Amino acid sequence: MATAPIIYPNVAALADVIDQFKSQSATTQARLSGLCGFDGFIDTFVRLQTPASMAEFGPKVAAAAGIAASYPAQHLGDKFGGNGPLFAAAMHDIHGGAIDVTYIGAMGAGEVLPIYQEALGHKLKRLYTLAAPAHTTCLEFTDGKVMLCDMATCAQVTWERLLECVGSAALDAELKTASFISAVNWGKLPHAGTIWSQLAQRLADLGVPAKQVVFFMDLAEFETRPMSDREDLLARLEPITRQCRTMLSFNLKEAWQMGEVFGADYHGRMEPAAVTELADLLRSCIAVDRVIIHPNSGAACASASGTVYVPGPFCREPLISTGAGDNFGAGCLAAALRGFDDATMLLAGNCASGHFVRSGRSATFPDMVQLLDAWAADSLAERL
Repeated sequence: MATAPIIYPNVAALADVIDQFKSQSATTQARLSGLCGFDGFIDTFVRLQTPASMAEFGPKVAAAAGIAASYPAQHLGDKFGGNGPLFAAAMHDIHGGAIDVTYIGAMGAGEVLPIYQEALGHKLKRLYTLAAPAHTTCLEFTDGKVMLCDMATCAQVTWERLLECVGSAALDAELKTASFISAVNWGKLPHAGTIWSQLAQRLADLGVPAKQVVFFMDLAEFETRPMSDREDLLARLEPITRQCRTMLSFNLKEAWQMGEVFGADYHGRMEPAAVTELADLLRSCIAVDRVIIHPNSGAACASASGTVYVPGPFCREPLISTGAGDNFGAGCLAAALRGFDDATMLLAGNCASGHFVRSGRSATFPDMVQLLDAWAADSLAERL
């Protein structure tokens, strides 16, 4: 008989989880290494000034259909992007640099572009580029973002291209010492599933013991992928899970979309009880060790240990939202590598994201502890 989900309603209820987090995050950890991939974007940031929210913007755009509309906006500049590069940078920062991360992705045609070298070259152990980056224009609002993506180069990210650019010997050397693989943005990379499967198979072929490597997966926005693609991915997850400790992460919208694959309609249901119920349903249908769902206000995890929901330090007016999900995922992966249980892992992800949206920079574990103290004392500011 399935156990009832554990739902922590507020930060006060998290006292024991916070104490456990502080204790485990303070322990010394051996230096880890791993791979992240496989996308790459140049992000152009634009903040809409009036209207400032998506809720206001949508009706105005609809009313202007067939005519035209103009809105004041602030151009915030270009930045390296893509779920994978942001995730890799966050992994470095969370560990205070005491980790060896290799990134493989679309960072330039032939050579890594300066924008990636400047952002990642001093943080990561190695950079391998497979293709020119895609481009996203990020419209930032107070209540979310709209991402306009030119993804023409994403189809060039293939397993064959990876072997060509990295080399079999170098890839095997990376995998033999890897504690983790982070594979994100399946939704925009049409050949990502093959790469994920091949990496897991290569671990097995190299004799890496089963369940030694943590394999973190985030599908990112995938509503444009047909049902056949989703079914193909789900079929790939079972052999990956036989070899690795798998974590499959969704934001709430993505979780709703995946629920549709199994005939479940959770659209619009944001309450913690519904989120935990959906996490439990997805794990019962998908062959992974942990299913994670992260709405803006918290996160849920379903695993063999049960299902749990942990609230987060919600920020009403984020300084930046692009990258929040990647920092959440990096926080969860970093916690999993330390052996945190599900609740404490979710707390790490929530704090990593909560810190990032308030400060624009990734948190270290000590940063997370400071945020937790302020949150528990009801003195957490909107900016850090």
